[in-house]
Amino acid sequence: MSAIRWTPALAIGHAEIDEQHRELFRRVAALLEAMTEGDGTAATRLFDYLGTYAADHFAAEEQLMRESSFPGLTVHKAAHDRFVRDYQALKELHHSSGANGAVTVKAKSWLVEWLQKHIGNTDVQLARYLVKKAG
Repeated sequence: MSAIRWTPALAIGHAEIDEQHRELFRRVAALLEAMTEGDGTAATRLFDYLGTYAADHFAAEEQLMRESSFPGLTVHKAAHDRFVRDYQALKELHHSSGANGAVTVKAKSWLVEWLQKHIGNTDVQLARYLVKKAG
């Protein structure tokens, strides 16, 4: 059912970060499935889990950027911060709307697009920098 799936094309070449990305995709797929099926209890649990997991993941990426003196840290962190704000707003909308179909459609389109674009563009820039710095 899920419109979101991690693929090897999204790998950035850092084992820990790639595994975290795979976990994000798995959990987002589970959240979207719970929302589609109208399972409010599971959706609430997954919204909470994903919010915490994403924050922890972003902290790990940002630590890696600081340790490697990545010049794009400020812009990358701003993207993370914006995601956290938008995710929180989506979570609140889900809770206040009674989990209606419009919120599910919004969640599907926004989460899938954001993850794919962020990893495929922003995180890839970090990966290229790390490879160049190591070489």
